[in-house]
Order: sequence, then C-alpha cells, then structure tokens
Amino acid sequence: MTDDVELSIRQVTGGNVLLATETLRLPVEIGRFGADNVGRVSAGDGRVVHFGEGYGTLSRQHLTITPSGDGGLVVTDLSSNGVAQIGQEGSAPVPLGRGGTVRMAPGAMRAFETVGLRLTVCSPKEAQVDAIGQPLHLVYDSTSTGGLKALDLDGVSIALVANGPEVLMRRRKGRAAQALEAAKAEGAQVLVMVGPDGAGGVEAICGMSNEVEHNRRTLDEGEAVQMDHLATLDIRGQLLRIMSAEEGKGLSCTNRDCRQLNPYLPGENCRYCGQRLGDGTSYWVHS
Repeated sequence: MTDDVELSIRQVTGGNVLLATETLRLPVEIGRFGADNVGRVSAGDGRVVHFGEGYGTLSRQHLTITPSGDGGLVVTDLSSNGVAQIGQEGSAPVPLGRGGTVRMAPGAMRAFETVGLRLTVCSPKEAQVDAIGQPLHLVYDSTSTGGLKALDLDGVSIALVANGPEVLMRRRKGRAAQALEAAKAEGAQVLVMVGPDGAGGVEAICGMSNEVEHNRRTLDEGEAVQMDHLATLDIRGQLLRIMSAEEGKGLSCTNRDCRQLNPYLPGENCRYCGQRLGDGTSYWVHS
C-alpha cells in the first residue's frame, strides 16, 4: 500500500503549469484560502503547496485524494462547482457529482477538470517481482542494435562504470548492494548499480554524486531508490528504464529536458513536465 500520490495542476486554457508534478503524502486536500483566494494543496504530513491566487471558484474544500486500502487511491469531489473525470481523447468528461468518488488502482493515472484547472493524479505502483523469473526488465537505448534492448535482472545487477568520458555497462552477479561493494573494491568508478534488492524488488544505488538522476531527481552517493515500473535513470545522458512485461507499454516524453516514461495514455500530459503525450512528440517503448 502506497502512502503517496503524484499530483500536477495546469490551466485548461493556455496549458500553463501551476503545479509541476509533486509527490505528496496522503491524504491530500485541494482547495483555497484567504481573501486573495490562494490555491492550496495540503498533504497528510502537514506540507502545504500554493499555486497562485484569484481562484474564487475553488471551494475551500474542493477535492480530496485518500488511500483506498488496497494500494490505490480514492478521489472525492467536495466542491460546489463540480469535478469531472477526463477519459480518452474525444470522449465527454464525466462529472463526479458532489460527494462522488473515483477509485484508482495502483499505478493508474487519471485526469480531472474543475473550474478551469486540469489535475493529473497518479497512484505510484510498488514493484512486484517474483522469486523466479522477475517480470521487471532493464531497458536501454542500444547503439549497437539501433533500438531498445531489454536485460533480465533475475539474480544479475547492471553497473554503469565511468571510463574517462565514456560510460560502460557491466553485468555483475548478485544483489545490487553486494555487486557495488565488490566493484568498488576492484577500483571501478561505478556511477550507478541496478539490480535485485534482496527483498523481491529492484533498486538503483548511486555510486557517485551528481552523476545520476532518478525520475529527474539528482541522487547522492550511496543513495538507493526503488526501480518500479516506468522508472527512469539518466546517467550522463544515457537512459536506463524499468519496464514490466506484465504491465505492457509506456510512452516516453521526448521533451529533451524530460524524457521520462509515462503510462500509455495518449493525449494525456507527461506527469513530470506537462508536455502532451501521443501527439507526435512521443514514441513507443516496450520490453
């Protein structure tokens, strides 16, 4: 069960980003406060994020996002002016109705419109890895094949090693933490090690600070992050992505400053930068 939600907000008219994608602790409430009608997002850990002023059509308690109990989310409309769920492109928005809810499965992403705002809500998915035959694969851009190549991570870790200005990929047996220590003992300049975490998941461990980004966030030396479905690592411009054979395909944002993987929802916006997906600026990625 996840304790977080990923949320972004933009204007329907003009598409201006009011709130870039934020990971927030549940439960989350969206509304307004004060004489200036400041937009407000309140998280369960006490964090408050503002996104401008002049939103008098927002209710003080407009919408909530709460855990569903099965690892997913429940979005509830508490507003006076209405919240509608956006479906596939070309389909009419579906109003929730005051007190109405939408249940979201783990890993699902949904878009909602209300009072001129478009909210994108994503329920993070925890990696599910079997003991035999892991369904998660490391996918990378292979210059030798001219396309994408997938590597099985069943008992094998992958090291990205600095060799002067070049970045080399090396296979290492065993869990990521053990493989990293062994590589360092041999004198290798490991930028990042990706592999099994010993608890049924896949993790990435940063070997050198300021060299590795995980979903657009720079990692510190020794920092470990879980590599769930659609996670992306950027190592000096080389992209490593985690894909699940069971989950199928995703869309890769081709904004040069982003390039993150998203669930396959053509016509939606990239959850990281807000660029529209599936309109000729994105391409298929599969394992």
